[in-house]
Amino acid sequence: MIPTSTQRAAAAVVLTAAATLSGPVLADAITLNFAGTVTQTSFDPFDPLSGAVVAGSPFYSYLNFDTNAADAAASPNLGSYTLSGFPYGFAAVIGPVVFPVMSTVNISIVDGVGGGPDQYSVFAWEGNAGGLGDYFSISILLQDDSGTAFSNDVLPPGMPELSRFSLRSFDLTGQYTDTSNTFIQYEVQGNLTVPEPSTAGLAALALFGCVATARVGRYSRRPTQTS
Repeated sequence: MIPTSTQRAAAAVVLTAAATLSGPVLADAITLNFAGTVTQTSFDPFDPLSGAVVAGSPFYSYLNFDTNAADAAASPNLGSYTLSGFPYGFAAVIGPVVFPVMSTVNISIVDGVGGGPDQYSVFAWEGNAGGLGDYFSISILLQDDSGTAFSNDVLPPGMPELSRFSLRSFDLTGQYTDTSNTFIQYEVQGNLTVPEPSTAGLAALALFGCVATARVGRYSRRPTQTS
């Protein structure tokens, strides 16, 4: 999956914004780039993106985290790591559309025991669930039914090896009130693939700019087309 000229232009715009900002130094920063393809979409009461995101659209994402995050789960077979606020966050581009940045991120590791599956999951969100306020979330699930991907619940130091997982999915949801005072809800689902290094690098740079811009309130709180 090769970024389009529109995506390259978007990268240049957000990089300009990112270059003007500075943030705290991460102790053990990790950058994760997930890529994939949309399989189905749902919009209610109408599609505000006019068909820009459909089945087959490419998905790129940027996740900034820190391996020093504390494990909040007491179980020796479950790791739960959460970080919130800039420079942490999750941002996604689907086709020509930049989706709202989510500034709270949880990564969970399940080391299946007794023949159970191993799982690597990401859940990121922005806003408060429930009610009619703006709320955006994304979940990523990697599952290894053989139970051999992990031997403990320690947060991996980098990108998980996607080829070890038989299930690789993402689910992006959101709700907001548009400028015409219409309450809109959407859901975009798809499957993850192993991104090409050059593609992952471009997505990382572009989406870091989105996260950086969100820090000072110049980033749209709505899905935004780049063309």
